[in-house]
Amino acid sequence: MADKKFPNVLANGTSVTAPPPSQLNFVDAGATSLVNKPGEPPFKLALNMNKVEFKCTNDKKPAAVYLKLFNPTNETVSFKIRCTSADIFRVQPPLGFLKANETVPIVIWYQNQDKKEAMSKSHYFAFYHTHSDGRTARELWANSKVEGVRRLPATFISPK
Repeated sequence: MADKKFPNVLANGTSVTAPPPSQLNFVDAGATSLVNKPGEPPFKLALNMNKVEFKCTNDKKPAAVYLKLFNPTNETVSFKIRCTSADIFRVQPPLGFLKANETVPIVIWYQNQDKKEAMSKSHYFAFYHTHSDGRTARELWANSKVEGVRRLPATFISPK
């Protein structure tokens, strides 16, 4: 039983550390319709979506999708998110670090402009991760080997 004054310390003095309750319930949305290429390592992190759906509007305002990236491993990892077209999409943050059992919110914007050419292609977002070794995220991704990848397809819902 935990000490009432120190909820993370058991009566015998043993320290108890657990991820916050919201992270204990994090459920990975699972694989997507875009399978990894031969030789690509499996994705070891968790995402709460397996596709990115943009709800487009007639007023051509940017459409945003909010998702969460979770690190269920026991080590800090670095992540990087790439998109198929920097002209029509923005990702924030595009790269960073995730400590063990940490969740980071990700925002993906679709510019929602009249770019029929760009919309004729299939778009996706690639989520990569690798181990952290003390370098900054930019330095790390300049020449690091990818340790996991998952691609989320982008879909566009037109206004009715």
